[in-house]
Amino acid sequence: MRASAARVITKKTGKKVDVDKIISCVQERMLLGLDSPNIDYVRAVVVIASLFGGECKFISYNSLSCLAGSLVSRLGWHTIDLNSSDSDDMSWEDWLTLELKRRTFWVVYENDSYQSMLSDRQMTVSEMRLFVSAPGSNQTWDDIKMPRVSQWPARFDRNMSKEEILRTGWLLHTFVESCSFTALISRVNNILWDIKIGLFSLSASHRHAPNTKYLKLQPLMTLETNEPITSLFQYPEFAEVHKLIIEWRNNLIRSEDMKSVWQPNIHFSRFGCLEHRLFMMRIRYFCLYTYAVPILHCLHFSNRPSYFRPRTSQSPDYLAASPESAKSGDDPIEDKIIREILESAFTDRLNDGLLAYDIVEESWTICVDVVYDLVEFLNRNSDIPLDRCDQTTPFCLLTSITVMIRQIRKCRKAILEAEEKGSSGSSLYRVKSELSKSGTTLRFLWNRLQDLGFIWRVDGIELLLRTMQIEEVANAADLFSNMAL
Repeated sequence: MRASAARVITKKTGKKVDVDKIISCVQERMLLGLDSPNIDYVRAVVVIASLFGGECKFISYNSLSCLAGSLVSRLGWHTIDLNSSDSDDMSWEDWLTLELKRRTFWVVYENDSYQSMLSDRQMTVSEMRLFVSAPGSNQTWDDIKMPRVSQWPARFDRNMSKEEILRTGWLLHTFVESCSFTALISRVNNILWDIKIGLFSLSASHRHAPNTKYLKLQPLMTLETNEPITSLFQYPEFAEVHKLIIEWRNNLIRSEDMKSVWQPNIHFSRFGCLEHRLFMMRIRYFCLYTYAVPILHCLHFSNRPSYFRPRTSQSPDYLAASPESAKSGDDPIEDKIIREILESAFTDRLNDGLLAYDIVEESWTICVDVVYDLVEFLNRNSDIPLDRCDQTTPFCLLTSITVMIRQIRKCRKAILEAEEKGSSGSSLYRVKSELSKSGTTLRFLWNRLQDLGFIWRVDGIELLLRTMQIEEVANAADLFSNMAL
């Protein structure tokens, strides 16, 4: 926990804390306790894994996330509710120990789901072997005078009203929402894996349909056509999971509606009081809303012809080029450098999606709309400092910025083509308006990313985006939107 708080302490107090030294100390202790893991050991692995994510040490982040997933499976926490029932009678202390394992498991499962998407791998804990209830209620958790848990007020009440949630200030509700979203991320991982395997396993017959030989006993997708696939929306499951993510996001308590309970400068002596819990609850709902952005982007970045073809180094057209490279016949040097940088952080599927220009129009429109919605959301919650957020926020900004860069390039290309043809009218006006909006949005997101600065070690992301010539792209957007063609 000291390592996780080190950068915040340094920024707020000016006192330098040696993060690398603390991490090295924790790693040495982890090696000594690897053969006899307990609850505290697993929690330490989870915390240090998240810290590595914030430090942009992605290989360590992925390795420790896999270790945590392996540990909870080895300890049997993925089946702790397999034989339990609501009538079970146990002491409060026994229930507390069980609940601690349950909550730790869900944090591990959440980290594993994100890493599976970023690393293009199956999750360490299969959902087919997942027998863990949602975290229990805070009312039971907090009632230290309860001798036994027999009536089971411990189950989470999803029907609790917004007013009741805000009255109690129970952070559990944000945690359960996060667990629910983790299940959706797992579903996204399975969809993309199943589609990819199904497409490439039928090369002999040239039929673009899932091959159930490689899928689960009950495959999620069905495509009743022999025609070549042109959009992942042809898979009902793809459209369904998109709908579920949007519904989950829209059903969250709106963090901007909690401004009346916002007290950011609470003294340490008030830690854990109702005001502090409400303060943390607003931050958590803020973060949860942003979680949906990169997941929606990752889902729709895969809806492109270059995703439907095997990726090989001998196939230079596996990824549709940018408008600039298409015109020159070769990739700009900055795009080549970007790919090299991305390869050190993410998997090929995600890297290609962050750079692709051949995304199906329906999905591309969704990607752009998601960014505009994010900007409106950030403006509605502008009083929340971004350094209060978690390490998903930089990734959210990264995927959004890459969308805007590509949108600007698309608009510039359309304007140049219209100029060559001598076209004018309402369609050209709409493109210029979109270019202006995209440029403004890009600058806004770029400034928000820089605001994260020291806390979340976004210097690596800044380097990447500077390599993408973000300033030049934004300046060009201003230039083109103001031109009288």
